Amino acid sequence: MPAYETVIGLIAFAAGFGLIFTRIARGVASTVGLVDPPDGHRKKQTTSVPAAGGIAVLAAALLTLLIVALEDPAVAETLTANLRKSLALLAAAVLITFVGALDDRYNLRARHKLGGQLVAIFVLVIGGDFVIRSIGLFGYRVELSWFDIPFTVFWLLACVNALNLIDGMDGLLGTVGTIALVSLAIIAAMTEHLFAASVALALAGAMLGFLWWNLPPATIYMGDSGSMLIGFVIGAVAIPASLKGPAMISLGAPLAILILPVFDTAAAIIRRKLTGRGVASPDTGHMHHKMMDRGLTPPRVLTVVAGLGVFAATGALISTVWSNDLYAFVAAGGVIVALVASNLFGNAELGLIRTRVSKFGRKLLVGDVSAWGLSVRLQGSADWERIWSELTTLVGRLQLQSLCLNVNSPVLRENYHARWNNPVAVRANYILQLEIPLFGSHGTPLGQLTIAIARDARPITEAFATIGKLVETLEHRAATLTGSVAHQAPQTNAPVSVPLQTETLPI
Repeated sequence: MPAYETVIGLIAFAAGFGLIFTRIARGVASTVGLVDPPDGHRKKQTTSVPAAGGIAVLAAALLTLLIVALEDPAVAETLTANLRKSLALLAAAVLITFVGALDDRYNLRARHKLGGQLVAIFVLVIGGDFVIRSIGLFGYRVELSWFDIPFTVFWLLACVNALNLIDGMDGLLGTVGTIALVSLAIIAAMTEHLFAASVALALAGAMLGFLWWNLPPATIYMGDSGSMLIGFVIGAVAIPASLKGPAMISLGAPLAILILPVFDTAAAIIRRKLTGRGVASPDTGHMHHKMMDRGLTPPRVLTVVAGLGVFAATGALISTVWSNDLYAFVAAGGVIVALVASNLFGNAELGLIRTRVSKFGRKLLVGDVSAWGLSVRLQGSADWERIWSELTTLVGRLQLQSLCLNVNSPVLRENYHARWNNPVAVRANYILQLEIPLFGSHGTPLGQLTIAIARDARPITEAFATIGKLVETLEHRAATLTGSVAHQAPQTNAPVSVPLQTETLPI
């Protein structure tokens, strides 16, 4: 275990530097345009907020490690004992922070950001030999063989993007990341992996200094540079911290420590895939969104998240002390059960899974072709089910193949998905599929209606005119449902949905 004075020194120096560097970064970021502007939809801030917290945190942690190493020979020996690992982690951390900063400034495409993440990961894996070669679980050892590098890359990518996804509210990433880093530092110290403990403590201290400026209402954001850095370092230090033998890690403790971002990410994937949306499509169905929808203020959300995080981390520590993964999994499961049972998070995704499994089972066992229908409220309180019921009763004359309503309006905090496949429709050789953006009053985006209709000998103007009337009615009903007094078409530079007349329809 590192000396008491060293632990205090690492945290105190890092917190002080984090406090100072974050204040400096706030001013510099505004000057160079490294800011997160409001969008009037998902982002609730009224002005642009600097997004350079990750750069400040990295600088504070590196300077702290340098100063403490110069003053404490034990830390210097720890960092230089395996210089290859230290340099690889340094290079990879700087690289992934740079990629995040580019994304914050220029909004990189998803594939470019993923490419940057992979480059940083391979610098760490190949350059520093951070490789998971076997997994220990409940006393059993599984050799990964030639899957070792792919599994390590997957682990690090999962950590990077899970922490990135959870960074959606003032102070949330800082709270979750600090608890995770302190927990991993304790576990690493207990297992005498002092390199991982020193790095984790320095970054945790820097995060504490950053949190002073990031707690609600935040005056600076972590940005992708910070969220990816924190996730990357957590994934990296978890590898040596959780070692139980030569290159064998126990996944129980790190998974318990990361249960909140892991659960949030898994729920987002389930929610988006089972509603036909892209995995990367943004929404307001994350954990903190749902908690605030239940009436919790941001400080209370942070209190709940911190309490659950400490509970899960305690289970991870107990599992390490007693060398039994059961405690970690019980603690992680307890967090999930608490969130679902309290209706704070996970209920909509659980309903999606239950409905899909039930319908699949009915179709498999009894061949119930009418089973291909689905409707689920993901967020909000508006009665979309009534609109959907009315909508499906109006489409018989259109001879539709399928109909899908996706409501995803962050402004209104409404998220609803419904899908219908005609159980008696004859499979047509030619299908016309329309994806129609929906708008409420004043051009407020509501979501999208997707219609698939058989293309036959009927004049296409008839189908388009009927669909236009259908969309107009749907938008009017939706505007009324969400409290709007009148429906107005959006500005001309946005997609519009208007009544279609057959005599004016362009063909």
